[in-house]
Amino acid sequence: MNFLCALGIMLLVVAILPLLGLGGMQLYKAETPGPMKDARFTPRIAETARGLWTVYFVFSAACLLAYRWAGMSWSDAFMHMCSTMGLGGFSSHDASFGHWNSAAIEGVAMVFMALSGISFLRYFVVIRSRSLQPLTNDREIRTYVLVLLASIAGLTLMLLAHRQYTDWESALRASAFHVISLATTTGYASTDYAQWPVAAPVLLMFLGCFVSCAGSTGGGIKMVRMVLLIKQARRELVRIIHPRVVNPVTLGGQVLPSSVMTAVLGFMLIYGAATMGLTFLLLLGGLDIVTAFSAVVATVNNIGPGLGEVGPAGNFGGLGAFELWVLSFAMLLGRLELLTVLVLFTGGFWRK
Repeated sequence: MNFLCALGIMLLVVAILPLLGLGGMQLYKAETPGPMKDARFTPRIAETARGLWTVYFVFSAACLLAYRWAGMSWSDAFMHMCSTMGLGGFSSHDASFGHWNSAAIEGVAMVFMALSGISFLRYFVVIRSRSLQPLTNDREIRTYVLVLLASIAGLTLMLLAHRQYTDWESALRASAFHVISLATTTGYASTDYAQWPVAAPVLLMFLGCFVSCAGSTGGGIKMVRMVLLIKQARRELVRIIHPRVVNPVTLGGQVLPSSVMTAVLGFMLIYGAATMGLTFLLLLGGLDIVTAFSAVVATVNNIGPGLGEVGPAGNFGGLGAFELWVLSFAMLLGRLELLTVLVLFTGGFWRK
């Protein structure tokens, strides 16, 4: 399920529906994550869907062989390939990647987690155009890579400064693995990072909220939305100083229509309200604030581990039935990008 649901079972259906004489565009738009849902990469949507699955399976085969080469058994390699490419983070061992304590295995995981955090649509375009420019020219991808590198460097320095590790190689290995794992919403762990200085696990949880790219298999807000929000904030600051300036929000050299920015702002408002509301429900159930808030953040963004009772060394098994129902709803809400689920609770949807 980690593997198949990553890009969405609906995309597989979209590839088949045209063969039955049924249109697939509405299903494709509903399943494509992120705010930019109207871009077509081929004349026929079924061709796009088949192309995405082809890229996904090729990457998955490479990941499987790489895990096997690094030292995993075939069964472990297959299971971890599924949850690495799907950025689900499910492991066949309680200690997750700490079970192997292998730099080679962690290196393979880092490479394929980082690749899976980028839009598979871009890989499809790269193959069709036979050029890397669709990747190097993409603002979202450049920001994604920059945030990962800056976070790894900052966390490495933090771990060395607090003497969590005595040599920079160990600190870099631990920080790189956990930054990529949590930022891409995978959730693998090789050590209990909750024992690090408090700023470190908070940073990792924060990264999991927004770093993954739209069109990837990751969860969270998506990097493109954060890029657009920052651009909108800068635009408003400029307008305060120069009220008459024409300064539209652009992405990839194109001016974005106001409807896109309205959708992004509306999504962020609902995201914040949902996070606060679900956290309050868990507090009513008796959880402490750290466990309640981090559990909601972890489930809404599909990260996996949180902090406190649900940290990397713990699990959600100690929570009561009420808390588990709330967090199950939070996971569904986050995986379907909030609006898809919440619209079901509006009267207008059913009247239509």
